[in-house]
Amino acid sequence: MARGEERETQKQQNAVSFTGSRRKKWVLGAIGIVGALLFFAGAFFIGYAARGGIDEQEKSLLWMIDAVEKNYHDEVTRDELFDRMYDALELDKFCTHYTPEEYDVVVDSSNGLGDGYGISLTLDGGKVRISRVIQNSPAELAGLKKGMYVHETGDKTAATSTSAVISYLNGTENASLVCGFAADGSDKREIVVKRSAYLAAYCYYADSEATFRYRGEKKYALTETGGGMEGLDGDTAYIAIIQFEGHAAEEFEACLGKMKERGRKNLIIDLRGNGGGYLSILCKISAHLMRSAEDRNPLVTQAHFRSGKVENYMAGGNDYSQYLANDAKIRVLADENSASASEALIGVLISYGTCGYGDIYLRKGTGTARTYGKGVMQSHFTAPDGNVMRLTVADIYWPNERCIHGVGVTEEDGAVPVSAPLLPGERDEFLEQVLAAIAGASI
Repeated sequence: MARGEERETQKQQNAVSFTGSRRKKWVLGAIGIVGALLFFAGAFFIGYAARGGIDEQEKSLLWMIDAVEKNYHDEVTRDELFDRMYDALELDKFCTHYTPEEYDVVVDSSNGLGDGYGISLTLDGGKVRISRVIQNSPAELAGLKKGMYVHETGDKTAATSTSAVISYLNGTENASLVCGFAADGSDKREIVVKRSAYLAAYCYYADSEATFRYRGEKKYALTETGGGMEGLDGDTAYIAIIQFEGHAAEEFEACLGKMKERGRKNLIIDLRGNGGGYLSILCKISAHLMRSAEDRNPLVTQAHFRSGKVENYMAGGNDYSQYLANDAKIRVLADENSASASEALIGVLISYGTCGYGDIYLRKGTGTARTYGKGVMQSHFTAPDGNVMRLTVADIYWPNERCIHGVGVTEEDGAVPVSAPLLPGERDEFLEQVLAAIAGASI
């Protein structure tokens, strides 16, 4: 049965996810590359004969495991011991271990396949709020929105903690949540969500006249779902990229096609809350956004490995002019949870003159406005028994040779700080301020 899990953010330390995942940990800030290399589990005990036996440290470790199993005052199973060993090998917050079952869910997610409700929760000021709603999920289709407060669960129990809400969701296939945007509950209403499998969508499009989102079960289409975005001028399109997962590359290209079809010249790319995803998707999306690139497959990013090896990752084409004019204005929205592939995409836009730092709008909280600052890459190493270890293997550099790890993109680079809440209310104050600034008002 699915469970809530801790999510990695800077400002949402109590955030938990409820998307039907069986994963031990869900790290949103990953650029994933799947490997097939031996590392784990059974190999710890077998296979060393080929190199002449085990060394003294390995003997000592096996002795310690045996001593604990036989002598510890409480019974400890070998599975419990190995869980702790797996945790010890997670050398930074981007590393993790997956059982075969957990990794199956990771693979499903990489293909856009979800099973559950499709929401994430966080505790904000002692109140439970929805921090993420997956597009085309049961939660989104039922009307749940990012930023809503969860006041009660269907059993009329007050939502006093994320764990209480998750416990309720885990115990039902048809959830009822009493939600609203007002912290005092003055606008609360009951929303019923049926748990089910779904095809997640990771982009959506809006302009001044209409909004288009992806809808469908086994196959989806870009469907008009509402009116235009208030405050957006008639020359500008807005595209949100929520994660670099699933079919995000194809979705983004279709959104660009919609932009061209509807005669919009300028573009706003919203990367707020986008913790990254897969390098292959980044390379495909980048292919449409390299204004000054001349090569057929321009450089997207470089990986610098401990060995000194440098590996180049190239765009899946170069068709900027197919969708955008050379004088088009491209702007980017980001926040402290825009990480990894999101930051790498910003690097592409900066490196190829698609936008400047002054075209990047960052949420400003109590400190310096910045993106997350993840400039490292992970690879997956798979054992014969199906266990998987995800390890940080390389530093990532932009095409202009900048690495933003531990720093991020900041207002000190020239990005525009915007003072607004991290989670939107019924109105998105961050977006409203940016659109007003584009129209000529000051932030």
